[in-house]
Amino acid sequence: MFHSHTRPLQVSRRARSQPSFRAADDAPVLIRHAAPTDARQIARLAALDERSLPLGERLVGVLEGRVVAALEVDSGTAIADPFVPTESVVELLGLRAAQVRR
Repeated sequence: MFHSHTRPLQVSRRARSQPSFRAADDAPVLIRHAAPTDARQIARLAALDERSLPLGERLVGVLEGRVVAALEVDSGTAIADPFVPTESVVELLGLRAAQVRR
């Protein structure tokens, strides 16, 4: 038997305390303008992503009824849930923002 020289994976306390959420790979993504009622979910994303989102016109990406990413249209600044695969959602938000800016 041989010994591994790798260290055990360290999971942050924050990551352990977050409920697991994984959308199905084929789950539809809804891209829409943020509504005033989305403010709480956007604030949650900002806290999870440890970044703020500039004030202004915002778009949100929704997976299975949950806001998982948001983007401020003018600056292109995006925030996303780091515990959910959101790369493609953020990309879609960027594409939609480009259309809205025209």
